[in-house]
Amino acid sequence: MAKAPFGVLLLHGFSSHVNVIDPVVPRLEKHGIPYRLPVLRGHMGQPTDLIGVTWEDWVKDGQKALDELLEECEKVIPVALSMGSLVAFELVRKQQEKIQALVVLAPALKSKSKLVVLAPLIARVQKTYKFKYDPKAYFETAQMETNQNYHDLPTSSVLEFLNFGKYSRQPELLSSIKVPLLIIGSEHDRTIDPQIFRFLYNTVSSQDKQLVWFHRSGHEMLRDEQREEILDTIEAYLVKQLEKSTSSAAVQS
Repeated sequence: MAKAPFGVLLLHGFSSHVNVIDPVVPRLEKHGIPYRLPVLRGHMGQPTDLIGVTWEDWVKDGQKALDELLEECEKVIPVALSMGSLVAFELVRKQQEKIQALVVLAPALKSKSKLVVLAPLIARVQKTYKFKYDPKAYFETAQMETNQNYHDLPTSSVLEFLNFGKYSRQPELLSSIKVPLLIIGSEHDRTIDPQIFRFLYNTVSSQDKQLVWFHRSGHEMLRDEQREEILDTIEAYLVKQLEKSTSSAAVQS
């Protein structure tokens, strides 16, 4: 049985429910694109499940799903939100020959919080961090009320997440990324510093790269006001990659 040209690896964010990224699924099924949606270690259970989990564990979970996908696809396109983007960067850097392209939404390379510098100290004296949702974080506030992410977290896990971002934004690592890249960001992101999206765009070595901005979306872009427009953008990009794969296969035959 012939393999599909590519499959999509969907990667959710830190402390997230998978519903922050699974709205992409119907768009994939529409075009018969295989996919995997792994639950990264410590998620979709209890916040305490994150205790002792390292960012390397999240990368291993992503790698396992990518390997499974490659059993039925020639290549893979990660589509990742927030911390899932950091996992995707690691996977891409290690095996670019297996990656057709990369789509990242609000990549969590740098937190917008001014408390980041105090995170190591806070983690020593406080075991749990409780989220206080900012009503301005969403343009469609009803989405905030139905949020299924963890509402409190072990501070040690928050520190692990922040360290992952610090590691991932090293210029020498980002510049090693050469695959086609679509970055989707919001200037109103209140979780991740939007300036880091421009830094990413300017630092990667990809010749084919795009930075697309949406102006009425918060950090969880697929659960906010412009979600359909963003899904349209992702779908159009994947269809273009599908057409590119088909053309390439026709030339080779």
